[in-house]
Amino acid sequence: MRIATYNLESFGAETDDPARLVPRISALRPRLVALSADVLCLQEINAQKPPGATLRQHLALEQLLAGTPYADFPVVTSLRADGHGPADRHNLAVVSRHPILRAETLWNTRVMPPLWRPQTADPPVAAPLPILFDRPLLAVTIALPDGRPLHVLCLHLRAPIAAPVAGGKLAADRWGSSAAWAEGYFLAAVKQVAQALEARLWVEERLAADPDALIALAGDFNADLSSAALRLLAAGADDTGNPDLAGRSLSALDGVRPDGRRGTVLHGGRFQTLDHILVSPALRQLAIQVEVHNAGLPDEVFAAGGTAASYHAAVTADFAFDRATG
Repeated sequence: MRIATYNLESFGAETDDPARLVPRISALRPRLVALSADVLCLQEINAQKPPGATLRQHLALEQLLAGTPYADFPVVTSLRADGHGPADRHNLAVVSRHPILRAETLWNTRVMPPLWRPQTADPPVAAPLPILFDRPLLAVTIALPDGRPLHVLCLHLRAPIAAPVAGGKLAADRWGSSAAWAEGYFLAAVKQVAQALEARLWVEERLAADPDALIALAGDFNADLSSAALRLLAAGADDTGNPDLAGRSLSALDGVRPDGRRGTVLHGGRFQTLDHILVSPALRQLAIQVEVHNAGLPDEVFAAGGTAASYHAAVTADFAFDRATG
């Protein structure tokens, strides 16, 4: 069985416009087919609102999957915080060959939003404000052919780009003071780590119920393996200081690849590893191969005119479910 994750780089326009999608579908569809995934985790899926509709729909995603082996697979997508349909931009999707038993969109479900009174806001803010998720997590339970459940968390963590601070910017890409930028960067870091904690607590619940639970976290983490977010998610014995907790740790499968071969984003001539697949100990025993599909990846800084595909490389992991788990 193969699990794949792929950030589709803001796929789909604001409105339903099939003609505008042609170049992107032509670039992305062959890549998706080549992944040959049984479970496909997608990020940055935009939703469209047809004329007269009250809720947005994933018309662009439907067009992308049409004519591929994924066309008949069950699909679930993330919902807005109010539960009423998808957001306009950057939704999550899980496409599965096997039946999807449950799906839940996680918006600060386990992590109460921390409060912060902005220090550099103009005009000043009198009371603390909640630091909310910008994007949710998508938790899915899949029925495997052998009867066991596979728990998959598709995620897209906050990027390390300074969050807005009232009155802090002179223009869209120009801050008015280094202090305001620093506070915005701090807020972005809190958002990212809070999402990671939400995911970690979700993992803890499943491992508490079943120490041999098959769990995979897949997506764009916007962070490398040494970051606070990834260390929090992995909860390795080096950090907890307790080898008895090894059964609660997660392993980043791409971490076994050489540094030069696991980059998922090319930025200014240097690879960054931002997309990962993390697995529980029981699923780690079944892993047989991980691949980062970064051949020919365009540089997001130097690519003239953008790219029709994505600046992210897909990551795939293969598992042998006929292997005894012991």
